[in-house]
Amino acid sequence: MEKSMTVADLCFGIERRPSETKSMRIASWNIERPRIDKGPDKNLFIIELIKEINPDILFLTETNSIIDFSPDYFKSQTTPLPEDYEHCTYYDGENRVTIFSKYTFIDTSFDTYDPYTSVCGEVVTPFGKLVLYGSIIGSFGPVGPENMKYFQKDLVGQQKDIRKLSEKGNLCYSGDFNMLFSSDWYRDGYPKEAVRDMNCFFEETHLVNKTRQNKDCAIHIVLSEDFIKELAVKYQGLPIKGISFDHIKGRISDHDLVMIDIVDPSC
Repeated sequence: MEKSMTVADLCFGIERRPSETKSMRIASWNIERPRIDKGPDKNLFIIELIKEINPDILFLTETNSIIDFSPDYFKSQTTPLPEDYEHCTYYDGENRVTIFSKYTFIDTSFDTYDPYTSVCGEVVTPFGKLVLYGSIIGSFGPVGPENMKYFQKDLVGQQKDIRKLSEKGNLCYSGDFNMLFSSDWYRDGYPKEAVRDMNCFFEETHLVNKTRQNKDCAIHIVLSEDFIKELAVKYQGLPIKGISFDHIKGRISDHDLVMIDIVDPSC
């Protein structure tokens, strides 16, 4: 579908940042492997879009060093990918996950189960300390036996990481989970058992998936119950999956952008 629109047009329906003094916006998006050597219009569009929605914390998956927001944000990222890794060819600057934060990282010492696929860092937000964990569960999706092998490895490894980190304090776990949580219906080949397992895991670790209502989006933002128990949390989605633009070759992404606004209602 061809669209002639600007970033401002695309964001027209998005509510502006809350005016309350004590608020925080978290966004998460899979930007489908931007390249250093081509697609400058796409790269610029992604950067302008993020600046327009103005998150305090941003999780980007399938990303690249060309997408950067310095000096406005601090960042922590997974290890850059080698050219040939897990039966896939990668290009200069590619990495799987980068966390951008307007809050300084006070601790990035936690070693995740796979430094290519997940990254962790702790920040101090207006609502207190928060451990940020960004990841992809199954970088190639869960369809097919070979891809399912990576999916299961990530699922097990990340649950182990999250259990350890939950002892450290409040968590924000976000990225491309390659799972839908909104209903009992899932696309062919998508793992219902894994969804049930993750729902049970969230309950056991006292986590809440604040984007579970996404009907066709695998990007999620999950938070500790204790962190948000006295706060108002509002979800917003930006449907951009598959949309192309006259001035950009190819689509922007195969995923929608998701975000939540956290507000202290007492302010």
